[in-house]
Parts: sequence; structure tokens; C-alpha cells
Amino acid sequence: MSRHIKILISAAWLSALLTVITVADLWSQEEQVKPLGGAVVDPGFGLGANFPAGDLSARYGGNLNFSVSPSFITAKNWILQGDFIYLFGNNVKEDVLAPLRNSSGLIPGDDGQVADVFLRERGLYIGLGGGRLFPLRSGNKSGIKAVISGGILQHGIRFVDERNSIPQLRAGRSKGYDRLTRGFALKETLGYKLMTRNGRMNFELNFDFIQGFTSEVRAFNFDTGLPTNKSRLDLLFGIRLVWNLPFYLGSEEVVYY
Repeated sequence: MSRHIKILISAAWLSALLTVITVADLWSQEEQVKPLGGAVVDPGFGLGANFPAGDLSARYGGNLNFSVSPSFITAKNWILQGDFIYLFGNNVKEDVLAPLRNSSGLIPGDDGQVADVFLRERGLYIGLGGGRLFPLRSGNKSGIKAVISGGILQHGIRFVDERNSIPQLRAGRSKGYDRLTRGFALKETLGYKLMTRNGRMNFELNFDFIQGFTSEVRAFNFDTGLPTNKSRLDLLFGIRLVWNLPFYLGSEEVVYY
């Protein structure tokens, strides 16, 4: 699939999603039961995709993520939010097992067969931050959400050796190849939050930008025999769809007949 086709598919998906959000918001205005004001405990569960930049793009391609984001929205629409974002992907560009390969590019296992090994990206972001919700109309909490947070970004390579046939990866020796990286990170999130007045549809469409000021954890890499990199700038651009389960605190409900 060409790059242009992928862009067109992504644009069509985003347009359809925005249409659903608009229709849902208009539908919610017609509901008879309308929660008003008050604070909200608002946990969220999300799925998304990230595109790497900076030093991270030399090691990995795009990845997917699953997130858990507990948050608290005050009656004045200030936000306190935590984030746990688990990153996973199959596109590892850096071949850390290159010294183990033969002239055909294969890795012989100690069972006399070609090793069946796969490299996977794994990582996470854990952070805490604050921001504000800007409602698009008075009396509800649907609108533009802006949050900035600080935390820890970690990523590394996971090895899947189907037959456990590579001795260099057994008994913890994979740590010399896994490029485990960790450090302080900032995350900015800008999105649209929908909280329907009947409480039946509550979700967010968020755009994330993560800047990780990281370093590799291991002392040196087995494949190169060189010390690890102690200064990296790992960047992630992402989009997430988050489903919320709000609990209204101190809200009153007005029922119209």
C-alpha cells in the first residue's frame, strides 16, 4: 500500500470519527435528563497509535498503545490527570542480533536448526499532570481539553525466541542486546472531549506529543562491545481514542417533562 493511499485512509477515518462525535453531541442535546455542573471523577481507557521522531525513529517504526488515564475534573473545569500508556510494536529497525547471523542472514540455533526469533518494541509512559477543559457551551463538560504532564518514558526490545534455541538470549543475557532506555519525559495532550448529557456516550479524541530525555540503562551493548548512549531525545506523536466512565460528584439532575 502506497504512502498516499495510507494518508487518504487515515484522513477518511478521522473525518468519519469527527462526524460521529458531532452527531453524538447534537443528539445528546435533545435528551431529557441533563447533568449540570459539579466535579467529575473521570477514568478513561484508550487505544491509539504513535509515530516516532528524534532518536527514537532510528530504532523503531510506528507503534500502537493502550492507555489508562484516571482524571478528576473540578466544577471550574480544571483537570488533574494520571497516565499509564503501554507501547507495543513489531517494527524494530536496529538489528541488534546482526553479529549472530550467518552469511545468509539467518541465526543458527543450538538445536541444529535455524532459530525462529522475532524482535518486538515494548515501552511505557507513566506521568501525572494538569490542565483545563474549555466547554463549547455552558452547562456541560464537552469541549476542548488541554493537559500537560511530566513522568517517565521507557522502551526496549523484546525477543521472541520460539524454540529458546539462541544461547546468547538465555539466562538473562538478552539484557546485553535489549537497548533498554529510560528517562524523564514531558507529554502535551490536546483533544476534543464529549460527555453526553444522558451519560451514555463519553469519549475523547486526543493528540499527544511526548518528549523523552532518556539514556540507555545497560553499561554496554554485547553486539557492538561499546558503551551505551547516555543522551537521547526520543519523540512520539500520537492519536488516541479514549472511552470514559464518568462519576458525577455534587451534580444535580433536572428532568424536563
